[in-house]
Amino acid sequence: MDGFDFQDEAVKEDKPIDFLKYLLKILRRWPFIILFFAFTTTLGILYNRYANPVYSIKGQFITKKFTENKSILPGLEDAKYYLGSSQEVYEEIPLLKSNDKIEETLNRLNFRVSYFAQGYIKTTEQKSGNGYQVVIDTLMGNNVPYGLKIFVNKKSENQFQFNVEGNQDWASKLEGKNFNYNTPYLVGDLKFVIEGGGSSASTDQDKYFFVINKKESLVSQYKNRLKISWQQQGSAILNMAMESVIPEKDILFMNTYYQVVEELGLKEKNQNLENTINFIDEQMAMISDSIVQFQETIDQLQLENRELTLGSQTIFSKLNQLDQQKAEVLLQERYYNYLKSYIQQNRTSEVFAPSLIGLDAPMLNDLVNQYIQQKQKDKIFRNQENYKNPLVNREDSIRKRLEKNIFEALNSYQKINRDTLSAINRRSNFLMGSISELQGDMRELNRAKRLFELNQNLFDLFIERKTEAAISKASATSDYQLIEEPSYSNNPVRPNSERNLLIAMAMGLLLPVAFFFIKDFTNPRIMDRDDLDRNSDMPLLGNIAHKIDETNTIVKDRPKSLVAESFRALRANMKYLQGRDKKQAKTFMVTSSVSGEGKTFCSLNLAYTLAASGRKTILIGADMRKPNLTDFIEAYPDRGLSEYLAGYAEKDEVVINGETKNLWFVGAGAVPPNPSELLAGDKMNEFMVKLREEFDAIIIDTSPIGLVADAMELLPHVDHTLLIVRQGVSMKQALNMVNGLYNEGKIKPMSVIFNDIQLRRRGYGYYGGYIYGMGYGGYGYGYYDEDRLKKRKGLFRRKG
Repeated sequence: MDGFDFQDEAVKEDKPIDFLKYLLKILRRWPFIILFFAFTTTLGILYNRYANPVYSIKGQFITKKFTENKSILPGLEDAKYYLGSSQEVYEEIPLLKSNDKIEETLNRLNFRVSYFAQGYIKTTEQKSGNGYQVVIDTLMGNNVPYGLKIFVNKKSENQFQFNVEGNQDWASKLEGKNFNYNTPYLVGDLKFVIEGGGSSASTDQDKYFFVINKKESLVSQYKNRLKISWQQQGSAILNMAMESVIPEKDILFMNTYYQVVEELGLKEKNQNLENTINFIDEQMAMISDSIVQFQETIDQLQLENRELTLGSQTIFSKLNQLDQQKAEVLLQERYYNYLKSYIQQNRTSEVFAPSLIGLDAPMLNDLVNQYIQQKQKDKIFRNQENYKNPLVNREDSIRKRLEKNIFEALNSYQKINRDTLSAINRRSNFLMGSISELQGDMRELNRAKRLFELNQNLFDLFIERKTEAAISKASATSDYQLIEEPSYSNNPVRPNSERNLLIAMAMGLLLPVAFFFIKDFTNPRIMDRDDLDRNSDMPLLGNIAHKIDETNTIVKDRPKSLVAESFRALRANMKYLQGRDKKQAKTFMVTSSVSGEGKTFCSLNLAYTLAASGRKTILIGADMRKPNLTDFIEAYPDRGLSEYLAGYAEKDEVVINGETKNLWFVGAGAVPPNPSELLAGDKMNEFMVKLREEFDAIIIDTSPIGLVADAMELLPHVDHTLLIVRQGVSMKQALNMVNGLYNEGKIKPMSVIFNDIQLRRRGYGYYGGYIYGMGYGGYGYGYYDEDRLKKRKGLFRRKG
């Protein structure tokens, strides 16, 4: 009869991802999801129960270094650099967290020892020991048990013993001995006292211990924990914060830290004025000696020459004016020498501007102020330990350029001073010559008086400058003011019990769902009809259910089984396949993409099904590389297809009739060295022509088309190719390869048989699949052998 080839009607449509399918697959794993949900929820509860609560300590202070401060004395207006810094906020924060401030804070506190209580699950840090306190007198060397757990076990009201973990040397020094409370001991380089004891000390053994911390690690720890930041970007209000498991202990640290910052800031602020006062003291000491010497000379001359008069008052008045000018020039020269010496010796103390001692040198004053600011920046960068930073090298070059400019300015000013001093001397000599008529003693007396007044005026000038500097120092106040004392809330910032529990519960649901979704979505195997449609353009001819029996000839041995009914439905669909002559197809090649997909099983049972319908059928084992068809057929032939094609057997010797009516077999025969060449030869063509004349249906079991070329050689002899795809076994990549051959027109016509379908297989499910006689739910309603077998295996069975 004429057949209809639905091969031409197969059109593949791009289908969107069916998330409902994946959701149903995931829901089938609900026991595992519930178990994992319970596990993560339990972890969240245990974490909230045993995690140490962490509290946030916060405080605020304001820095006044960023407001323009002026000296209370008119003569010291240019000294505002020393009284009010011109630093930026971002430069101040690294200085506030410098190691010297943190170290000074820790030196004022007894934080070298940390105390802990060890439990079965967690170890908790405590503010102090349980009934005892470790007081370290001195750490004289390196032989100190830094970082070791040292347990204090009370033995009596007055005695205790140590237990040391992690170091045999210190264990031998401390363990097995009785120590007295409140008694100093020297062990190694450690001198200590354990204060306490009595009834307040706990008797629990190996529970409470202490650890001696290294100063360097303690400084680094607190430096990292202390956070200083703007309240608002660029504002002078700074926030300081710490997170702590012992808030009382760290509040003490923050309060002490602020005191240290305030004291060191005031000390640093006054250091510049102290340098100025010290310079003035040194100059006054030298001038004082000169004043005494000249006073003695005057007294001696007046005593010896009482008749001397003051001479011409006009000349002496001019000489006095010249002496005053000379004193100012000498003062300038002293400062210029001081500044040169300061730069050449690269001193670390702060230098002061010439305006501080009343010198009128605007250009030099500007250069010195720039130099002071540059040294402050250099101190900031180096305090941040950025020695290799290119910015540090840049700041060094700027400082050196300023030093060069200062030296050039000093040379210019000193040259001017020398010229000025020469002019003063010439004018003085001229005036002195005008009074040459005066007696030598008179001139000597006047000279002594001028020098005395010169030094006295210079001395008075230094006293005035020293007084101004001392008043500025006495009136200086701290640049920092505490706005909000450090405090903490009773509610810890960690752990957040509600949030942790919600996260644990969400992870308990989302992680397994995500895992199963990814696992299913990326599964490389064909698991359902949707996978088949996405990876194949070939039409689906039929579905074969999963067999639960051991037999491979299931159509013959269990004709009432669901698998047998699947093959009968397949036989019905095959009626509509066309052959080359536009009649019903009669020659079928059964192949697969790889081995293990059940092509021999399908070939055998399809042959039994066609024979049962009254069609004269022959099953040919053309898989001559791995022949196993003869393991399942009723009659075992002595010779097979390979012998026939090689010319060692006749047709009647290889075609065997079995016990089943209308069914004949041709075995593969012995494994030949050249199966592809045998199948492509004329002998095979002659064989197939004879069989087509004699039989109504020819089933050819071939090698996998995705592995070897044997099946390609048989294509000219077949009407239709049946590709076996097995659920959970066939690989998508292999199916895509065969599908490529199909789309290229190398294998047509061709249909797919979906084999070994389990409607609920490992949680996957056959979405969109329908097996004839079974329905979508996978039930036969008692019509099939499988239903009776399920009843026998069921744990519970309803009685009716």
